[in-house]
Amino acid sequence: MFLLFTTAVSAVEVTKSPNDDRQYEYLELPNRMRVLLVSDQEADKAAAALTVGVGSTSDPSGRDGLAHFLEHMLFMGTEKYPDVDDYSDFIKKNGGMDNAFTAGGQTTYYFDIKPEALEPALDRFAQFFIAPLMDARYVEREKHAVESEYQLKLKDDTRRIGAAQKQSYNPKSPWSRFFVGSLETLEDRPGHPVREDLLKFYRTHYSSNIMGLTVVGKEPLPVLRKWVMEKFAAVPDRQASRWRPEDSEWIYLPEQLPVEISVVPLKKLHKLELSFVLPSTVKQYREAPFYYISHFIGHEGKGSLHSLLRSKGWLTSLSASGDSLDDAEAVFSVEMDLTEEGMKHEQEILQAFFAYVDLLRKKGIDAWRYDELSRKKALDFRFEEKRAPSDYAVALSGKLLDYPPADVLVAGNLLQHYDPELIRKMLDKLRPENLSLTRVQQGLRTDRVEGHYQVAYSVRKDRPRLESGADEQLVAQLALPEPNPFMPEHVELKPITARTAIPQRLKQTKGMNLWHQQDDEFGVPRGAFAASFEFPVANDTPEHAVELQLFIDLVNDRLNEYAYTVSMAGLGYALGSTSKGMLLLIYGYDDKQSVLLSKILEVLSRPDFSQERFDVFKRKLARDLENKAMDRPFRQVIGALDRALVKPSWSPRQQLAALQDVDLEKLDRYASKLFGQAELNLLTYGNLTAQEARSMEQLLRQKLLASARLQPIPDPVVKKLEPQQQQRVRFEVDHPDSVVASYFQGESKALEEQARWQLLAQVLQNDFYTALRTEQQLGYVVAAVPLERENMPGLLFLVQSSAASAPEVEKRIDAFIAAAGKEIESMSEAEFQAHKAGLISKLRKKDQNTM
Repeated sequence: MFLLFTTAVSAVEVTKSPNDDRQYEYLELPNRMRVLLVSDQEADKAAAALTVGVGSTSDPSGRDGLAHFLEHMLFMGTEKYPDVDDYSDFIKKNGGMDNAFTAGGQTTYYFDIKPEALEPALDRFAQFFIAPLMDARYVEREKHAVESEYQLKLKDDTRRIGAAQKQSYNPKSPWSRFFVGSLETLEDRPGHPVREDLLKFYRTHYSSNIMGLTVVGKEPLPVLRKWVMEKFAAVPDRQASRWRPEDSEWIYLPEQLPVEISVVPLKKLHKLELSFVLPSTVKQYREAPFYYISHFIGHEGKGSLHSLLRSKGWLTSLSASGDSLDDAEAVFSVEMDLTEEGMKHEQEILQAFFAYVDLLRKKGIDAWRYDELSRKKALDFRFEEKRAPSDYAVALSGKLLDYPPADVLVAGNLLQHYDPELIRKMLDKLRPENLSLTRVQQGLRTDRVEGHYQVAYSVRKDRPRLESGADEQLVAQLALPEPNPFMPEHVELKPITARTAIPQRLKQTKGMNLWHQQDDEFGVPRGAFAASFEFPVANDTPEHAVELQLFIDLVNDRLNEYAYTVSMAGLGYALGSTSKGMLLLIYGYDDKQSVLLSKILEVLSRPDFSQERFDVFKRKLARDLENKAMDRPFRQVIGALDRALVKPSWSPRQQLAALQDVDLEKLDRYASKLFGQAELNLLTYGNLTAQEARSMEQLLRQKLLASARLQPIPDPVVKKLEPQQQQRVRFEVDHPDSVVASYFQGESKALEEQARWQLLAQVLQNDFYTALRTEQQLGYVVAAVPLERENMPGLLFLVQSSAASAPEVEKRIDAFIAAAGKEIESMSEAEFQAHKAGLISKLRKKDQNTM
């Protein structure tokens, strides 16, 4: 017998953007699970996410990685759906995806799927939290998946730096532990088999009263409500509590600070990270003090800390952010990527930082500054655009655990209350005596080696030079930003002159196309302008490839202060390289896009690079190219595959060799001829009229291409593999894992051929993953994916393994392919049509916003 308990639907009205046409309903199930329903009649994907308010900080003592391991195990079958691949297979057959992640204080599970399959997907999803099997066979196997995930990032410097920093933490703090887990930490022990520990953890912490569920579907709210109540009411309420640190469990105790951590990376990195442990601001989301402080410390305009350090040749990037770890403690961090020269001026950089904090404390806490930030956030919220349903569900499911239901959409998106004393209180914590300083550079003197990632590091306390006073000349160069002149003034929607389903060509000449589409779907005062420049000298030689990259880097550098101020008003740009040239993209509020374009064109046409900045970026590019050898192995192998298939293309080693001969004079010569011959393709989209599109095209032609010879530029050539031909590329990587990438190429670039290869990937991807990862435990990275290069379709089978040699992995892939051929031949028509419908659902996925 099944008893359905009804629930009183909350009368809470969820505050939403005026631009949001979705319907929302918050309810609390009888088991106290918090639920947000989102009805979107226009959705072409349905989604759900459930966040449990427990994560790696709750790992039992001696069981590092248990919360993460449990996340893996919930995918391994349930009592109602015992087949290990039932859930993922159902999701993928219906055009969806699924995943999960474990953080310090929470664990989130999510999926998306074609709308028609949402109800049965929810039924399978709910069983994760009602009756997972935790089959002993898969407990043993999945331990190896966790080990492979750990091994995958064994040489990841971000992971290694974090592991070294943990060694400086308060050992009583759960944040000091090894969160990923490994075969060693998850081994069976006398009286403590890991399966029993998993079950105990699940039965203790996986409780409905600390769960937040978000469901996004096309159905009306009453239908979504019925489904959720039917399927999730059986999740048990174990009356669990979310972990909150005692005073003795904070990341740092007062007597541990200040502290310095030196870390030796594998890549050529030059980094400083300044961290401070502060009180949590989860409950102060209306005031958002971290947002205010990080805005100014991370500012890149004139007079900023970034501007000063960059002008000295010491810094290439700076970011600042505050993150509440729970409702007790938070970490405010400032991360700096320095030049080699910058690492020699650590003391001056620290002096400048604390001087800027002092300036902000004394003169920067102003109502008008808060109001300017508040108006910008309010404008963004007023014209908020949709996100991918799965991303939206993930974000909201976590928010349900932290904020009142009425505010789940506005928390983090609006600044609602100016509290100068709260801002000052937080700034008062940013002092030398509270500093945790991490320096990262090869060659540093260290005296310890961390156990999990074998990273060399040292920890030192109470360094007196952190107390040094500020240099008056440095202080004199610091200033707070002026009022932003680029804030949008006109945000009305322009009359639509023509409604079109796709962009229309407004102009075509030899070597030039102008396309335009005025938005009639999203209803926001934003637009995008894209200019694709293709050059015969973009990538034809390794030298030209690095010269183009240097040119782009130095243009971005010259635009940095101006563009950053513009970006703070909701208008941005991106300039980057492509295989044939470069792409310029301007996006955001359309009010002042032509002003920004004019400034960019001014720098592109008259670059005027200094020797000092050239030297900085040449060294940075050299480091970046050298560091490619330390990328994750599977990424390096895909790069090698690309170079074998596509011509021209150049290895990092070839580019590095070419870079040695490039000087400023050569770069100036290259820049002077770069726009002499080109192919130009332009697109405008959004709240921009056809006349504005023509005006932007004319502006670009006049300022940059007045004397250019426009003509079509040939596409890169994709090597055609002959039938039955097998080509082997051996590639050495500095990593204990082996990698095999087996690529099969289509016969032509025809759309029908592209569709066939995508459908083949749709049919094989989940079975390949189940066979080689779940069953055979070859490694964490296992994928069968469509691989298209220059419109030539193909299929890539990829495995990175810590458990088997490359020849053995290749044998397993070949065995799967042989068996898969027979499976496809015997596939039923219904199953084939299901796969086909799933792929069509993916291909019909709508854009969620103007970008």
